[in-house]
Amino acid sequence: MAATSANPTSLGVDAHSDPLSAPTHSSADAPECHIIQHEHASVTPTCSCSSKETKSLVSASTSSSLTGCSKHTAEGYFVPKNVLVGYVMLVTVIIAMIALVTGFAVRSSCGLAALSSTEALLALNGSSSRSGAAVERPRDIRLPVDVFPVHYRLELRPVLNPDFRFYGEVDVVFMCKTPVRSLTLHMKDLAVNESMIGFTADENNDAPKMLNWKEDRVRQFLTFTFKADLLPGVKYNVSLKFSGKLNDELRGFYRSKYERDGTTSWLATTQFQPTDARRVFPCFDEPIFKATFDITVVRPANMISISNMEVMRQDTRAENLVADVYNRTLPMSTYLLVIVVCDFTNKEKVADNGVKVRVWTRPDALAQGEFALDVAVQMLTHFENYFGIPFPLSKFDLIAVPDFIAGAMENWGAAVFREGMMLYDAELSPASSKQLIAIVVAHEVAHQWFGNLVTPKWWDTLWLNEGFASFLEYHGVDFAFPTWQMSQMFVIENIHDTFESDALNTSHAIQLPVYHPDEIGEIFDRISYGKGCSLIRMMRHFLGEETLKKGLKSYLTAFSYSNAEQDDLWRHLTEAGRQDGKYIDVKMVMDSWTLQMGYPVITITQDYSSKNVRVYQQHFFIEPETSASSAERSESGFAWHVPLTMITASDRNYDKPKQLWLSKENKTVNELLSPQNEWILVNVRQTGYYRVNYDERNWKLLITQLNTDRMKIDVINRAQIVNDALTLARAAYLDYAIAFSTTEYLIGEQDFLPWVSCLKALEFVDAMLQSSEHYGLLKAYILRQLRPIYIILGWGDSSTDSHIQQLQRVEILQAACYYGHDNCVENAKLIFTRWMSNPEQNKISPNLKSVVYCNAIRYGNAEEWDFAWEMYKKTTTTSEKRQFLTSLTCSREPWILNRLLEWSLTSVHIRKQDGDLVMSLIAQNPVGRYLAWNFFRERWNEIRLRYAGVIGGLGHLINALTRSFNTPFELLELETFITDNQDTMTLGQRAFRQAVEKARANIGWRKRNLAAIVKWLENIRR
Repeated sequence: MAATSANPTSLGVDAHSDPLSAPTHSSADAPECHIIQHEHASVTPTCSCSSKETKSLVSASTSSSLTGCSKHTAEGYFVPKNVLVGYVMLVTVIIAMIALVTGFAVRSSCGLAALSSTEALLALNGSSSRSGAAVERPRDIRLPVDVFPVHYRLELRPVLNPDFRFYGEVDVVFMCKTPVRSLTLHMKDLAVNESMIGFTADENNDAPKMLNWKEDRVRQFLTFTFKADLLPGVKYNVSLKFSGKLNDELRGFYRSKYERDGTTSWLATTQFQPTDARRVFPCFDEPIFKATFDITVVRPANMISISNMEVMRQDTRAENLVADVYNRTLPMSTYLLVIVVCDFTNKEKVADNGVKVRVWTRPDALAQGEFALDVAVQMLTHFENYFGIPFPLSKFDLIAVPDFIAGAMENWGAAVFREGMMLYDAELSPASSKQLIAIVVAHEVAHQWFGNLVTPKWWDTLWLNEGFASFLEYHGVDFAFPTWQMSQMFVIENIHDTFESDALNTSHAIQLPVYHPDEIGEIFDRISYGKGCSLIRMMRHFLGEETLKKGLKSYLTAFSYSNAEQDDLWRHLTEAGRQDGKYIDVKMVMDSWTLQMGYPVITITQDYSSKNVRVYQQHFFIEPETSASSAERSESGFAWHVPLTMITASDRNYDKPKQLWLSKENKTVNELLSPQNEWILVNVRQTGYYRVNYDERNWKLLITQLNTDRMKIDVINRAQIVNDALTLARAAYLDYAIAFSTTEYLIGEQDFLPWVSCLKALEFVDAMLQSSEHYGLLKAYILRQLRPIYIILGWGDSSTDSHIQQLQRVEILQAACYYGHDNCVENAKLIFTRWMSNPEQNKISPNLKSVVYCNAIRYGNAEEWDFAWEMYKKTTTTSEKRQFLTSLTCSREPWILNRLLEWSLTSVHIRKQDGDLVMSLIAQNPVGRYLAWNFFRERWNEIRLRYAGVIGGLGHLINALTRSFNTPFELLELETFITDNQDTMTLGQRAFRQAVEKARANIGWRKRNLAAIVKWLENIRR
């Protein structure tokens, strides 16, 4: 992202008219070496310099001292003897230093060459770059715990076009637990007005004198030092005035815009999670430091403001400004504060619990907010009943902003959404958009309890926030829309989706130490979200729904308006279980899942003569070479307490399956189960977070059952069998002949879930075979399987179809067209051509737009692409805009894709929040795969700055660009890029390590499996 500038010498404001316009100390663009001597200072001034600046200062000083002794004559310079001797000695010293440095560099470079790229990445935190700039992330960035905030009085005044700045003042009321002589706050990219710093104590105490204050820009600290101790029991107040830039980085206090009637409308909005409140005002910017807030927002009279609470009063200010003074907040963390200044309009409903719910949108999109409004009203009531704890605020706002880096943000009482995650137009938006909006709204409402009311102490337990909200979003939408089958959707969208990344050797525990803000941003990933909610779903099944609810209510009640850790939750759930007669040590069980990475594969081996079944666990890795060493890992703790559920062919009680525990200490159990020659099915409805492998005979019995009467196996387990088999084969646990055999029955499958599960699992095989001469065999097989369901679903999309059928039709049509089904391609091209001729008359069904747009562009030329681009620019419906943008990446013309890549960074028509999506989708296009990778490498510095600090970091983009790498040449390119850019690779380190691991695994996969897959496909064709 672009760097923020807040140079106090270029504020663009009359220094005499506004005390905030004349700061003399700034964290934004202040000189790297500066004298620190502030208004209250009584210490000797100090000079703070970077190593680079120190060298230049020393050189300047040396040069000055030498030339100052020389004399200039007409013939040149006369140099005294003592100076000449000095020169000679200096040159000698320099030569000696160069020799030493050169020798060290040679040895260092030799050592570096011996490192793999992964090792090089692991060494980054402790090494210096070739330019001499350290890439080390400081870890001591936590604030002292002996001082804590009580209350903030915060006033902010954003100034939009053309200045794009904000001005503010804050009173931070704080106390201390022990006597201290300093106060440290967080601050970043702010210019502080020195002359307006104040410090007082409550009315019964004297405030000690402030000696000085200084800023540590590396740790983002602002520290005040006092002459005497600050004492426990006394409330102190530090007052500051400051200013900053309304940036375009989508974090902190930033600007956004939209077009309205041919003119540009600007707005200012905030995004503070996880560590960007410090960019807007000096504060205790850690989740553990909760306090109340009195917020005042100064705005133009023709605009409105929105914050966490309702407006208490409005005061008129000079220059046609209005100050909105808000009611005091409840105690909360800084990252949950929100301020929006805009010209939006709203629509309001009152929930059954009396809470006022409003949606805020740009004026021409208000009708598109009605669906989100209805969902929010239902969710507030549902979760209040579910938790048994009232929503504590009088209102809940949903705000759709044009530019937003995340999907949405759960600010207490005023959630902010990306427009595509909140705006729905029944005439133009597909069913998938409707489902996504319901999911996201439910997620943010669930956060009002899990995350806002009770907040983790630190970001290492982020999963408590995101895992529970991700689990509860399905619970809430299932309540509101029971026919959508959300409990089935959960399996493919979370468990299957997370399994791959969690099977890497470079995965991480769901709870892990994080220190630097860059590290915090990187853990907003599928492990925290997808694995988190999958583990909670597993816990619900072994505890029971009512026990889980009882434990959650107890936990939320005990820690309301405070902070907690995962052990606190385990304690309350264990007690709830004990009260219900379930004596499960929840901490013992769940620590085995949250404190170590990965998950097990459970192997089932039957002795068909004795009816004895052996069950054992092993750490599952996607790469067989890693799996081979996993036994050693298991001895050091990589084992789990696994809740097993089982059924057999003759005892198919899916609602009450047989249950037993496979303990962490006893990794193998022997169980007497079934009559001879019957299949066993483990992990019923895939409630457990683990994969299952069987002996060959049991696999064949399951395959026979699928082919003869698939309905005797639950639809979730049908999806599980296919997904497990294909992934186990990928990791060399199972022959591909068996794995592919599990997909044969799909020729008669009509349910949505198994088809989506299969197609997603086959994406890997597709990517590995794309450049192979045998790819046609795979295409032919998949098309053969698709034909019956393609005929059943067809192109006749109707609003009377069930929600699931609408989703399924799109998936099947998209797959059929992708693999070149003639009728599918011709239909897409024909519908697009008719639409081009008369867009108003020949409208396309919202559900079919993505299929039609993409395939008409894929099999068309520049004419289709240009028409879609013009329609993309014209539409004001967010969901349709996204359909156009994703479809534009389907082109097979390299020059068009290269142009779109360039526009992803430079075009005013592609928002910054969407640029990485464009690059990712082009990377998944077979034609665009190398184009995107080359573009990423060429523009690395621009891309890394553009997305620095973004939630999730660069991880998603790096994964998309490299997921298909499967040749030694591609691996070499990746490793070379990592090595060449170590000095700038402070972001995305984990993603790059995973990319290398995946590339090596893919190379090994092709060597092991290509011949076997080709043989099976050739046999099935016959």
